[in-house]
Amino acid sequence: MNQYQTFYNLHHATQPLVIANAWNSKSAQLIEKAGFDAVATSSGAIAASMGYPDGEQMPFAEMLYIISRIKAATSLPLSVDFERGYTDDPELLNQHVQQLIDAGAVGINLEDNQGEELYLKKLTSVKNYLLKTGQQLFLNARTDVFLQKLDKPLETTIKRAGLYKDAGADGLFVTGVQDEEIVRQIVAATTLPVNVVGVAKLSNIQTLADLGVKRISMAGILFGAVYKKTEAMLAGIKADNSLSDLF
Repeated sequence: MNQYQTFYNLHHATQPLVIANAWNSKSAQLIEKAGFDAVATSSGAIAASMGYPDGEQMPFAEMLYIISRIKAATSLPLSVDFERGYTDDPELLNQHVQQLIDAGAVGINLEDNQGEELYLKKLTSVKNYLLKTGQQLFLNARTDVFLQKLDKPLETTIKRAGLYKDAGADGLFVTGVQDEEIVRQIVAATTLPVNVVGVAKLSNIQTLADLGVKRISMAGILFGAVYKKTEAMLAGIKADNSLSDLF
C-alpha cells in the first residue's frame, strides 16, 4: 500500500484521523515520535517561522523548500496546506501541484476564500491534471464560509460541499465552526469525510468522532502553543535572572 492509499484510508476509518501540523523538520519528527499516523503543514506557522505574514506572502519556492525538508525528515504521509494555490493561473497551479507531489506530498488543502466560482475552476484543473497524468493526491476542499462570516453559512457550506464533491474533492475541510450541532448537520449533508479544526470549544476527540468528523486538524494552534510557552520561559529567565527554567 502506498502512502496516498494509507492517507486516504485514514479518512475512512472508524476513528477520526487526528493530524498535527508541522512548520519545520524538527516539529515533524516530534509528531512522528509521538505516534501520529500522518503529518500536515500549517502555512501560517511556516510563514511565521520564516518571518512572513500568513496568506501567500511567503514565496512559493521558499514554502516548497520547507515542505521538502519536512518530508525528508519523516516517513509519515504528508499533507500540505496549499492555501489558494499561490496563483490564479491554472497552468501554473498544476505546476505547483506537480512540485508538491515530487516533494512527497500525498494530500493538499485548497482554500475557497476567493469565492466558489474561481475555486471550482482551480479544483477542476487540479483534478483533471491528476487524471491526465495518472497521479494521486488527496484533495481536501477547504471552505471558509464560516470563517468569512458569509450569509447563510450552513446552507452555503452544504451547497459547496456538493459542488466540490462533484468537482473531484476527496474531503471537506470546514474552518471557523465551533458549534457541535452545526458540525453534525454538515456531516449529515455530505458523503465526503469532514475535517474541522480542534478549537477550544471542539477539543474533545471522542465528541468529534461521535459527531461523525473524520479528520481533526490542529492548524497553527500547536505552533502558537509551543511559542507561547517559549515566550513565558524567556520572560522568566529575564525576570528571575536565572537559567533554571531551562532545566
